[in-house]
Amino acid sequence: MKKRLTLLGKLLVMSGLLALLYRKADWASFWGALTDLQWGWLPLIYALLLFNTAISAWKWQQLLRADDVRVPLRSLLVSYLIGTFFNLFLPSSIGGDSYRVVDASRHGGAAKSFASVFADRLTGFLALAIWGLVFSAIGWSRLPDKRILWLPVLIFGLMAGLVFAVVQRTWLVAIWQALRLHRLRKLDAFLHRFLDSLAGYRANGGLLARVFGTSLLFQMLAIVIIFCISQALNWPVAFIYFCIFVPLITLGEALPISIFGIGVRDSLYVFFFAQAGASREQALSLALVYVLITLVYSLLGGALFLLRRPAAR
Repeated sequence: MKKRLTLLGKLLVMSGLLALLYRKADWASFWGALTDLQWGWLPLIYALLLFNTAISAWKWQQLLRADDVRVPLRSLLVSYLIGTFFNLFLPSSIGGDSYRVVDASRHGGAAKSFASVFADRLTGFLALAIWGLVFSAIGWSRLPDKRILWLPVLIFGLMAGLVFAVVQRTWLVAIWQALRLHRLRKLDAFLHRFLDSLAGYRANGGLLARVFGTSLLFQMLAIVIIFCISQALNWPVAFIYFCIFVPLITLGEALPISIFGIGVRDSLYVFFFAQAGASREQALSLALVYVLITLVYSLLGGALFLLRRPAAR
């Protein structure tokens, strides 16, 4: 019952936000923006999406190997693609990570698998926060409302605090014990195995450099992909605005308050790109085309999941 109520709440948030956004939209302008789509950009966009998935799978493999878990890159790439498919149906835009945790746990245990996916996602979010901070500093003079610059500063501070809390094992364990959760033996053992894996990552400087460098590349390419979609829609908005806004939008849509970030993402596109001179209809068309492109790309993961199921039994 609780899960059903949670799902219902997320559907209400999603539908409520979409209703508010589209109620004030000029439908003629909206459809006009969509009909301007140049299909010739799609092969490049899909190639970039696949390349980004491949480097993400490689980064995940590096984390698993550091914990003495050996999984072929091909298997991790397939798992990543299937996780992307499950993102369509699970809360936020990172719900498919749960599939990756379960899939990788077959090779090295649940705690190691969870640690690798957690570190993968955390470094990605930290890279987003850094790009948002850097490009906000570079492009601050272009923003009509300078108060927006406090957002990347706040987000970077929160991400840095989260990283600090995770690496400070003594503090985390003390809180864990104060809450008396250590009495749950299986859960306590899982926590310590998870923290052991994170400690191993932290002690490996070469691993951290590879993982974080890959995260920065991934997030920059994600910005480029959104920019390419805007070019396919004939947007005149400069690239620097995408570098400032896309990291903030991506972090916002990861909040588990809607399905696949729908509604939340659309609202953020309208809010931020208005600062760059885009109309509500243009921003909504960009959000919609992004979702449709991602939907088609994610169907590859769905097909792989159907082909993989007999082998997993």
